Amino acid sequence: MYRLLTLIFAGLFLTISASEMFSQSRTYSPYSRYGLGELIAPGNSWNKTMGGTGIGISANDRLNSLNPASYSAIDSMSFNIDLGISSNLQSLRSNNATQNYNDTNFDYLTFGFLLHKRVGFSIGLTPVSQAGYQFQTGDGSGDSSIQTSSGFGNISSIYGGLGYNVFGNFSIGANVSYWFGDVYHKTYVYFPYNSNSMTTGIKNEHTISTVLVHFGAQHTFNLSEDKSITIGATYSPSLKVNGESQRLVANGTAVGIENDLFADNIIISSDTIFWGDSNFKFPSKIGGGASYNIKNKLLIAADYSLSNWGSVNFPDNGITTTADASSFGAGIEWVPNERTGRRYFSRIKYRAGFNYSNEYLKINNNQLTNTNFSAGLGLPLRRSKTAINIGYSYGTRKISMPGSLKETYQTISLSIFMDEMWFFKRKIN
Repeated sequence: MYRLLTLIFAGLFLTISASEMFSQSRTYSPYSRYGLGELIAPGNSWNKTMGGTGIGISANDRLNSLNPASYSAIDSMSFNIDLGISSNLQSLRSNNATQNYNDTNFDYLTFGFLLHKRVGFSIGLTPVSQAGYQFQTGDGSGDSSIQTSSGFGNISSIYGGLGYNVFGNFSIGANVSYWFGDVYHKTYVYFPYNSNSMTTGIKNEHTISTVLVHFGAQHTFNLSEDKSITIGATYSPSLKVNGESQRLVANGTAVGIENDLFADNIIISSDTIFWGDSNFKFPSKIGGGASYNIKNKLLIAADYSLSNWGSVNFPDNGITTTADASSFGAGIEWVPNERTGRRYFSRIKYRAGFNYSNEYLKINNNQLTNTNFSAGLGLPLRRSKTAINIGYSYGTRKISMPGSLKETYQTISLSIFMDEMWFFKRKIN
């Protein structure tokens, strides 16, 4: 019991410590100016290279937070750690003008092991959303104004979850997540050729500190000794959220203060909306998935999820319009010969996937869509489940409206999955 508690607290300490590194995550998309910013697809590196699938996948050689029921499949002898980073290249195109941005960030840190022969446990830190943009409208000619808009910040999640094998091949599970962070949106309006006018600034700051839950179930049907089908389902209930939105409108001259508008704010208006006192709730979400598995050879998976964001009234004075969000993903993983001892390339896991999603934002009555293609490799490091996962994805985000901004992105991900035999007891004859 002492060792178990030590492991739990060590994992929690490392997870919280890593939050400082992950807080630097950024996007450059103007679409992140709405709501909570750009929502980040959940899952570890291998999930994303298989089209974001995982609801119907149960395996003992990986951590799978997309369905907490899968934790019951963790190897009883192992303590698992999965750490991921990614490098992103974004390209924004509008009216024949293109801008490119790139950045490298830490992605996630997760741990997992069995508490009991039927109960698996996982804890980790994952990103939820991010905002990061800067653009200008207007040229300031004559009596016209120039408007500059910028945003920054992110929301992260620390989760802990249990997966319980109820009987046979049927498991259930639950994740409890603590979401925290701040997202800032600032706009300045000024008249460059009017020396008597002051700059007007508007700041919207969204702060969240709340607990959410996520339930899952899985059942595996054995078709033969080495072939099986697993089906899974997940559900997240709609819950009130602990957070607040602060809106400040002010005049001033000295701009550029990161968390404020001006060095000397002349306040025009200021108000705070406490989310718990409003009708703002996080939407419910349901998901379903299935996978076909040939042991040590082939894994094919497909997922679908739906979130009722359309019923959400985001508390930012009507700036954000939401719509029901949905996602479909499919992926495949193939291993030529996992048990070979000499041919290294035959032990590599080759992965590919596709994902299409309707995102939660509606802009000018058009819903934002995201199309993504991915591929990756699982490179074994030794005769164990420890591996380095390399992934590449290419995607587009856009709305179906002539002349609208089109965003393309490329992501190279790198993660290391460590499978340590901490609970193995050697016998001496």
